Amino acid sequence: MTENQQRVILGVDGGGTKTRAWIALVTTPDTFKVIGKGLAGPSNVQTDDSIEALANIQHAVDAAKADAGLVVEQCEIVAGCLALAGSGTETSQALINGWAAHVQLAKKVIVTHDAMAVLYAANYKGVGVALIAGTGSIAFGRNRNEQTARCGGLGPNNSDAGSGYAITMAALKAGLESAGVAIPNSQQIADMQRCEIAALAPLVFQASDAGDEQATAVVSAAAHDLANLVINVAEELELAGRLFTLGLAGGVLIHRGDVRAQIMSELSTHGLTPSAVAIADPVMGALQIALRSLNDA
Repeated sequence: MTENQQRVILGVDGGGTKTRAWIALVTTPDTFKVIGKGLAGPSNVQTDDSIEALANIQHAVDAAKADAGLVVEQCEIVAGCLALAGSGTETSQALINGWAAHVQLAKKVIVTHDAMAVLYAANYKGVGVALIAGTGSIAFGRNRNEQTARCGGLGPNNSDAGSGYAITMAALKAGLESAGVAIPNSQQIADMQRCEIAALAPLVFQASDAGDEQATAVVSAAAHDLANLVINVAEELELAGRLFTLGLAGGVLIHRGDVRAQIMSELSTHGLTPSAVAIADPVMGALQIALRSLNDA
């Protein structure tokens, strides 16, 4: 093996529902091969218990190492990117970086928000707009001048428009009752975790698919809110009339073609014509960031 082939990088994508950790072998300065994958629970240090969130990151990384086998034991992890929801504040950054240093996660660690991983998974240069709608929601963009903009991503008490959590709560507020669809009431979800509430959103989609007008209105409103997140970011970056990549991630966007279609339609009315890319595994973007950090060193 060459020196490059022996180097190992780590990518972690964590949000309000789950955490994925992938380990890859650097094959050339611009490419890598995934050799281990791990999965654990939520890792948003702002909305989840921070100790549990960090433990879930460790669980995912340990599982990825075990999946990779002896290869990782023979190679130092030279760079790791932790792309985590809720990591945008200085307090969160300090907490995560301190933990990573304590456990000696990797020789070099980059901590960024989860939308950055989606952006790099959609465009290897990290240029364009990323939209996530899972447990929470956020739009983040960067243009060729490296100017950035974001909208949303501030948690359920501030801005989770169009997310799984927001869809469930909107359905409850509307008093949605659909024949054949067991949608819990407000009392039933009082003691549920945010990720558990967000996981109920498919019930609202199910009711909408069955023709329930209230459910359809909730879904349509969510798509409208998500489109507005992108519009706000695109306007700040002056992307109107320009072709740009739009990376779409999170269960609401990956599994619902109707939501994606409405978003694209609303974007077009604002002069926005992005090339949309569905990102099933944003952790690939985290690996791209880790790899780029080696080339930028």
